[in-house]
Amino acid sequence: MEHAKKRSPLNFIVGLTVVILTVIGFISVADFVYGKIQVTANKARQEQVQVYEDFISPVIMNDPDTFDDITKANLQQLLSIAIWSVIDSGADPEKYEYTDGGMLMPQKEVEDEFLSLFGSEVAISHGTVDGGEGVIFSYSKKKQCYIIPITGIMPIYLPDVRQADEKENSVVLTVGYLASADWVQDSEGNMVPPEPGKFMKITLGKNSDGTFFVKAIQNID
Repeated sequence: MEHAKKRSPLNFIVGLTVVILTVIGFISVADFVYGKIQVTANKARQEQVQVYEDFISPVIMNDPDTFDDITKANLQQLLSIAIWSVIDSGADPEKYEYTDGGMLMPQKEVEDEFLSLFGSEVAISHGTVDGGEGVIFSYSKKKQCYIIPITGIMPIYLPDVRQADEKENSVVLTVGYLASADWVQDSEGNMVPPEPGKFMKITLGKNSDGTFFVKAIQNID
């Protein structure tokens, strides 16, 4: 019978070293891949938060009253929000007509924006509306448009979405309200946001095409 070959201690150490290095290499690759996944996931979350903030910015800029259901909201405030949203959308001002009173915004644009923001559960009712901060949007039934005064206004609040709980047919946002007057500049000229003046819960409904509409604005207990 042949004697079993004795394993060289050196070969054993070399083999063990290769195994250890292989394991270490696998862990390193796994950590790298996991890190990449985390970075990608964080970036995706940040991008989605930005989508939410952009959508609700015109909604909270003048701090509307709370409501548990969109059908119970202050319709004058909703109409004002829709008009401000059109103004804030970056539309070319040269496409509008002007009078001595200001810019003429077709009611159809306001209706489309109203539907986009608040869905179809609430019917829009046209009329002169208080735009907040002393601004009045006068309605012309004859011309079927709103007269937008040429003036500047600073939003009362800007949104800071702290949490987004996504459900099957809705998204519940925890939103910090940042007072726009309280932003400051640091020594390098960067704008530094204030602490939220308050937190609110904003519920968004989901449309079949993936877009949202505001369902509720509620105080957080």
